[in-house]
Amino acid sequence: MHAFSHAMVELYELAEQASYQEFPEAALRLLQRSVGFDGAVLGLGGSGGAAQESLQITQAHVHQRDAAILQAYGRVSAGDPVTGAFLGGLERPLAVDCLTAYRGPQRGLSEMAEFSRNYGLRHLLLFGDRPQDALPGRWLVLYRSTNSGFRAEDADYLHATWAHLSRAIGMHRTALLDRHDSARAQRASALVNPQGGIETADAQFLLLLRRQWPDMGGRQLPQPLLDALKRGVSYRGQQIEVSARRQQHLWICCARPVDRLASLTPGEASVARRFAAGLSSKEIARELGVAPNTVRTQLSRAYAKLQVHDKAALAQRLMQM
Repeated sequence: MHAFSHAMVELYELAEQASYQEFPEAALRLLQRSVGFDGAVLGLGGSGGAAQESLQITQAHVHQRDAAILQAYGRVSAGDPVTGAFLGGLERPLAVDCLTAYRGPQRGLSEMAEFSRNYGLRHLLLFGDRPQDALPGRWLVLYRSTNSGFRAEDADYLHATWAHLSRAIGMHRTALLDRHDSARAQRASALVNPQGGIETADAQFLLLLRRQWPDMGGRQLPQPLLDALKRGVSYRGQQIEVSARRQQHLWICCARPVDRLASLTPGEASVARRFAAGLSSKEIARELGVAPNTVRTQLSRAYAKLQVHDKAALAQRLMQM
């Protein structure tokens, strides 16, 4: 019990401190200390709802296997009974003997048998949360290429660990947002997957989206906004503006109300434009015939209204006005 508790503390520390690239690999190596495996995939994906439909993998980290395993599995997953079991919901980790599970004349089983041989998959141990609503499923599958199968103790450990691992993934993505912008009180940011599912979001981000789309339900970006992000451009509607930048397989999205873009007083706008152009507070004061303290006050108000925190961001925001 002490070793398990210590491992979970390490997991949460990783969630707070690790980079996007470091976290999944470090988390799997931590699990590998207690459950022996020689390969794994930690992933996200969904289906159209049918139990035997192909699993659509939206994001995954491959551990100690060729990354081509993802595309190869996508081609044969419709014939995998393990996919059906996962999409139907698992109460406990599922241990699979590939030689037994994929034996039979059916085309789907023969394709899975060939897939298993090609990627050295003799035994599997699978657990996770199935897709629900707009959110994809999240799962972990452990591989062994040897004849030694996973024991009941391995399944128990994965079962006990999963709730912590799933929570740590969410915490890690929230931490990524925190590092992107530490001003959480006014922040309106979200991490969004390639299908438009909102995986982590500030409350303000969701409130702003509902200002533009009052009937928006669930945690899925409205299609006009998703289309704009896929084109690599900001979305600007009557109520809000949303910009985004890619972070590996995710978008970091930032929303702001449109009315704030036009909320600067003439004096604030004049000071902000000159400061963004490179003039100092004293130079601006001399040019406008006002006191330096007035310049600093107006600049501070402009920063707050535009929700920016440095000169570069200020210049970018003013270019959009």
